[in-house]
Amino acid sequence: QQVRNFIRFLFIVIIALTAWMVLDQRMPPVEALRLVAFNVISVVTTTGFASADYSRWGDPAIVVFFLLTFVGGCTGSTAGGLKAFRFDILRLALRIHVHRLIYPHGAFVAGYNGRKVTDDVFTGVLLFMGLYVITVAMVALLLGLMNLDLVTAITGAATAVGNVGPGLGPIIGPAGNFASLPAAAKWVLAIAMLLGRLELFTVLALLARGFWKQ
Repeated sequence: QQVRNFIRFLFIVIIALTAWMVLDQRMPPVEALRLVAFNVISVVTTTGFASADYSRWGDPAIVVFFLLTFVGGCTGSTAGGLKAFRFDILRLALRIHVHRLIYPHGAFVAGYNGRKVTDDVFTGVLLFMGLYVITVAMVALLLGLMNLDLVTAITGAATAVGNVGPGLGPIIGPAGNFASLPAAAKWVLAIAMLLGRLELFTVLALLARGFWKQ
């Protein structure tokens, strides 16, 4: 189910961005599809490659690529990001919550891949997603304190925690690199990459005093 939803999501994003490139940027359909498909899949799967400077594709494309930085691949893969599974669980949690608002006395059971989704799974996913966003915000704040511009700070934080590769903007965008950033900023981004790769909860467990008393 996760893979089906993931492929469906990629298909929708690629078709929508391709249509934008054809209609607004006047790009030939085949070329637009080729560039959009490669770069979207690269960002979502955190491969780190870029075949075009998509920061020049217009504001809607920039917003889409920034949001894609958070997605990631499927669970079990080596991709970074939040992972498609967590978005599926979030969608289920929202649906059940809305149903409970409409039918307060109703009994609702969430199923995923033919299995019941327990409250522990919902709680774990929501906590992770919240911690993930907070981590990105804190890293962006640290980068901003180093006099980096808003776009570089926010997208740099997002791409580091998600282990995506390129950010956005003239400095760390797909046509740029991180070489010109201050050494302190590179240290912050390196630590953020480790936090994202270890998926946050592992780091919190390592920092907990009780872990070392086992």
